[in-house]
Amino acid sequence: MCDVMKLTNEFMDNENKRYETVCGEVVFHSRSVAVCVHIYAEVEGEMYVAALQRGERMDHGGMWCMPCGYLDWNESAETGARREVMEELGIKPDALGELEFLGVEDEPEAYKQNITFVYRARVDGLLALCSAGAAEGEVQEMRWMNVTEVREGKHVGACGHDTSMLQELEQQN
Repeated sequence: MCDVMKLTNEFMDNENKRYETVCGEVVFHSRSVAVCVHIYAEVEGEMYVAALQRGERMDHGGMWCMPCGYLDWNESAETGARREVMEELGIKPDALGELEFLGVEDEPEAYKQNITFVYRARVDGLLALCSAGAAEGEVQEMRWMNVTEVREGKHVGACGHDTSMLQELEQQN
């Protein structure tokens, strides 16, 4: 990583000031707190995970990920996790039942340096998905994905969600 910083823009990029190093790398001024939720459903012995394809204007545009996002100032991590699931997938908070806290992902070398609280939920069946609550352009598509597809590397590559989900699945076995 290039250590020499120069301010490229005085604008706010959603949550943080955006800087560019003299080497052309984009970094952000401060860390943000985010949430991510792995939502599983088992149907006829097959395990599925709810995933969404990020909008083209988003970071990792066009890639698949789990519902995720930044905390609002007035909410707890669990409340933010439930809100993100509702906005991005249309799954109502009470349908998630109890959220199981999986841990914190903290990658200081990542360009946005998010601190992410990761949760798991298990739901009954493949619930209908709807992204009507998401910001315009945030979600292209959503679907229940067989975890075998993820294990084979076919989807869910944005934000490292495939890696964290696979690690979680390995711990369960």
